[in-house]
This record gives sequence, C-alpha cells and structure tokens, in this order.
Amino acid sequence: MRVFCYIFNTIIILGIIVYIAIVGIQGMKSTVLSTSLDVKQLKSSELLDFNRSEKVDVDEDIINKEEKEVIQIDEKDFLNEDDKEVIIEEVSSSGQEELSDVLEIQVGSLSGYGPDCVGCSGFLASGLDVRNGNIYYSDSTYGNVRILAGDKAYPYGTIVRVKNSRLSEFIGIVLDRGGAIGFGKSHLFDLLYQTSSEALKNEVSYNTTFEILRYGY
Repeated sequence: MRVFCYIFNTIIILGIIVYIAIVGIQGMKSTVLSTSLDVKQLKSSELLDFNRSEKVDVDEDIINKEEKEVIQIDEKDFLNEDDKEVIIEEVSSSGQEELSDVLEIQVGSLSGYGPDCVGCSGFLASGLDVRNGNIYYSDSTYGNVRILAGDKAYPYGTIVRVKNSRLSEFIGIVLDRGGAIGFGKSHLFDLLYQTSSEALKNEVSYNTTFEILRYGY
C-alpha cells in the first residue's frame, strides 16, 4: 500500500513538472515567434522605406537630369534659330543694299575713245578739259570714277556701274556725249581712255550691263 501511494505521488509530481515544462516551452516559443515577427516586420518596413527613399532620390536625379537636358537642348535650338535668323537677315539685307541703289539697268555695248581722237578738241561736252590725259573724275559720293559719254537721257553727273565688260567691274560718270553713242545708236556708252590707240586696243565690249545708280549730280 505504501508502495502504491509512493508511485501515485511520484506520477502526480512528474505530471505537474511536465505540465509546467510544456506551458513554459509554449510561452517561450510564442515570445520568440512574436519577437522574430517584430524584427522581420521592422526590417521589412525599414527596407521598404529605404527602397522608397532611394527610388525617390533616383527619380529626382533623373528628372533633374532630364530637365537640364531639355533646357540645354531648348537653349541650343533657340540660339541656333537666332543664328539662322541673323544669317538670313544679313544675307537679305546685303542683297537689298546691293539692289536698292540700282535705279535702272541697261544692256548694250561699250566702246572707247581718247581725247586725241579725230574731231576731238580735248574738251568734253560738259566743259571738262581732259587734254592732260586724266580719265578719272572725283565725285563727292563715289570718289574717283571713270569718265563716260552717254545718251542725252542721262544728265551730266549720272553714275553708272559697268559690269561684264572687257575690264573689271567699275563705276563711271556721264560727262560727255557722242554722235554714235546712246539709245538706237552704235554703242550705248563710250569710255574715255588716255589715248585713242589705247581705246582701240581694248576694243568694244558687247552684252555689257549698265546699272544706273544716280541721275545727274
């Protein structure tokens, strides 16, 4: 009987110990699990915030870079457009300046003569003495220009730009007349040389362009 009571008490004590141990183990597991979950949640949250902040920083850098590139491209294009407009305006204005001073254009032949020609007195129809061989006239606007004989439609002092002749392009002034010079005659204009032999040597220039820049003085 005593043995039975001893065994029974021992079983009860062991049961109590086992029960306490099981309860303690379960409590420890839940605590560890809860702690682990909190740690994992904390790490996940921090990681998410870090990713978000990094993404925002990267996005801001990309946006800033794109804005800078857009600004640079726009400024470049703007400057290029400005440059193009300036170039176009310069070309247009230069072309307009070249044509704006032309009052009339005639095409015809250019002959030559000297103050010592047959029937010449050495004085021009305008009264200028050219016996000294001076073939230039000093104009207040155009400077030293060659002397021309032209049609009566062009008053003395008329300025003519001569192109496409045997000579290089030059500017002349009408200070003389000629029996074979003018509209409907042998030649449209006659260029004064120092001598008649020099004029014959240069011969006649055909299909010459005459641009009238000024009528009279």
